[in-house]
Amino acid sequence: MQFRTGREAYAEKYQRAIKLYADGKSITEIAAELGISYSAAYHWVKGIRKPEAGNLREFEEFLRKNGPTPVLNIKEEFPKHNELFHVAQKRGLAIKRHILSRPRAFGELATWYYLAGQEAELKSRIKALLETLSKK
Repeated sequence: MQFRTGREAYAEKYQRAIKLYADGKSITEIAAELGISYSAAYHWVKGIRKPEAGNLREFEEFLRKNGPTPVLNIKEEFPKHNELFHVAQKRGLAIKRHILSRPRAFGELATWYYLAGQEAELKSRIKALLETLSKK
């Protein structure tokens, strides 16, 4: 099953388009090879526009750099974190979510986002949080 990549893939294709153009390929050939519109290829190689990386990839990179993080520390940079999570699930990305039991008691510390492979770090951070909260 192939997942839709969305506009996040354009940032990667952009670099390839620039290289192909520098190598002498026509805009039509670039568009066909990369599976993008002629208009997008034209705008990229002529320097009229450059694609954005996309919020989903930024969210994934944030989690890669920072590790498991609660909503409290994500919501300002990624106000639509819930939507990003659902899109990531549909596209088969490794973004995961953990919700503590009794979420109302923990508020914005109840929901954590993390990447596959960060489970041990998630468990450690939640344990530290619970220890800190139990001391108060």
